[in-house]
Amino acid sequence: MSEQDDQPNGATRPDAGGPFSGLEGPEDLLPQAQLADLSTLETAELRELRARCEAAEEGVSYARRVLQGRLDILRARLGDLGEDQAEALRNALPAILADQGHVTDPLQARATRVRVPADAERYTAVVDAVLAEEDLDSLDQAVLADLDRVIERLGGVEQELSRRRRELFTRIDAVRAELVARYKDGRADVRELLA
Repeated sequence: MSEQDDQPNGATRPDAGGPFSGLEGPEDLLPQAQLADLSTLETAELRELRARCEAAEEGVSYARRVLQGRLDILRARLGDLGEDQAEALRNALPAILADQGHVTDPLQARATRVRVPADAERYTAVVDAVLAEEDLDSLDQAVLADLDRVIERLGGVEQELSRRRRELFTRIDAVRAELVARYKDGRADVRELLA
């Protein structure tokens, strides 16, 4: 499942009807061309970009946690299926939910911190577009094909959230590095932060 349409310049944009249509993507917040040359931006602009990217990352991390909670509930519902059906779906889960961008370098790993963002409902809506919390109760009667389809769609959303999170971290790290360089060489004054 892809919620992104490839653009000629290599950028991606949310599919107008997809669950991500209400969220700015990493490219919307800080385009690749601008990311490649942060030195052209004013220090105040960099601080604003950093804050916006950090807020978006916080929201994406929150959405991932909500989604993972719903997946846990779905897995528990599998126990209610017949043994053969449940086993077939359980065996398919690792491939369905595989995170292709798993970080194996411990230096690139991030501490897990999940806070409820101020605009949490925007991020919860991404998951609700695939499986709303109130729909979980009706899954007791769902047939295997329905559960399989829902889990696959949630897996696609999780992969997209993970991709966005990685791209946001790339932007946050680059902006932070540029700010640190400016503080070190005097192009930015640390005292501005205290004012």
